[in-house]
Amino acid sequence: MSILLLLKQGGVSLFPLGVCSLLVLAVVLERIWTYSHIGSASLDLFKRVERALSADNRQEAVRLLNASPSPFARIAKASIEYPDSTVAETADALMMACEVEIASATKPLPILGTIGNIAPFIGLFGTVLGIMRAFKDVASQGSTGSTTISLGISEALIATAVGLGVGITAVIANNWCGAWVDNYRRELDHFATRWSHRLAFLQSPVGRAMGDDAGASLLSEIDTTLEPVA
Repeated sequence: MSILLLLKQGGVSLFPLGVCSLLVLAVVLERIWTYSHIGSASLDLFKRVERALSADNRQEAVRLLNASPSPFARIAKASIEYPDSTVAETADALMMACEVEIASATKPLPILGTIGNIAPFIGLFGTVLGIMRAFKDVASQGSTGSTTISLGISEALIATAVGLGVGITAVIANNWCGAWVDNYRRELDHFATRWSHRLAFLQSPVGRAMGDDAGASLLSEIDTTLEPVA
């Protein structure tokens, strides 16, 4: 029995399941592309940003961060946009910037969660309709043989099998994306914490007294703090 014939016998419920499977595929491919292009914080970029900040050239630092597509640059920019911010306000700005990046990373994931929940039920609904149709055919043909009934039921169960397949795939994809986002959140939080410490040093009397050397003195930390997102 060919796949096309099986799908035809599965009934009308296979149409929404087909749409769900396409949505799952589209979301997974889009997330793979997005996650693979997020990258890591640029060491050279933050060298120049720190030197600009240590020279009290905040506008240049903002310009450098604006030119970068990195989420780390957007988070860093949020912390220096308002020069008169207190330490608490800077921490809040960093936290909100991290939340914005996480919200962007999780934006399409509810689609996967929803499909994972409803796809098996769509398949079950199709199976119920198929069984009803099978018994109707038996009644109209006047045949009560087990072969006729079992054939109709086996065809109806195709919808359940497809629904389970789509639902399981969606759940696996959603869990994978969720695990990636959890790791991404830790990377952003780690970066925001270390960046706030560097800002505090650059704005301290010692940091201001060191001038351009203040940024350079902190570069030894960058290799361990600005790690690529796995």
